[in-house]
Amino acid sequence: MTNDWRKQLDAQLKELAIAAQQYTHLTKEKRIALTRLINAIWQSDKLVRPYKGQFQLVYEDIYDEAVQNLFFYLCQNNNINKYDPERGEVITWVNMLLTKRFFPEAIPKVIGKENEINLESSHWENIPSSQPMSLFEQVRECIETDPELIFCKEHIKGYPEANFQAIAQRRCSGISWKEISAEWGIGITSLHSFYQRCLKKFADKFQEYLYI
Repeated sequence: MTNDWRKQLDAQLKELAIAAQQYTHLTKEKRIALTRLINAIWQSDKLVRPYKGQFQLVYEDIYDEAVQNLFFYLCQNNNINKYDPERGEVITWVNMLLTKRFFPEAIPKVIGKENEINLESSHWENIPSSQPMSLFEQVRECIETDPELIFCKEHIKGYPEANFQAIAQRRCSGISWKEISAEWGIGITSLHSFYQRCLKKFADKFQEYLYI
């Protein structure tokens, strides 16, 4: 039964990846395909957890940073076209990216070393202005504009300034959980748990905004 489920998952992910590859530009259809692909990858619970046992106090922060940037990468600049269906499964490809690239890049970002890699600058800000707005940029704009004023109202109890909009803006700008925690005097675990709950709560709302 497990093998059958894995085969179904691999087939589903491959189908979604190939569907996203059909579009040269970031059309509505491509956004839908990429969103479905990322959701399926996340919900599969098959993403690898590299270097497990190391960085014990900040491992989850590093992992979350790495996964977030992996997903942004998949939505950016036709990077999905770098996946070759003939060479293997989607989950194998994304796990290789997570292990070899995005987890190592996230380590100095979270720990706060002086040689911190600015992923936002290297991967997003250098996109030519003529390029269509990326999925990441659209989500970011959606959170910043907050047309229904729902993101700014959802906050950690007792800390109205620590609302979902403010936290998401800081995360999208590359500010680490450690820095956000120091700014507001709120524990990293509390911040992270609240953020994850909000992402799940507003998932349908993001799709509603993006699919218009």
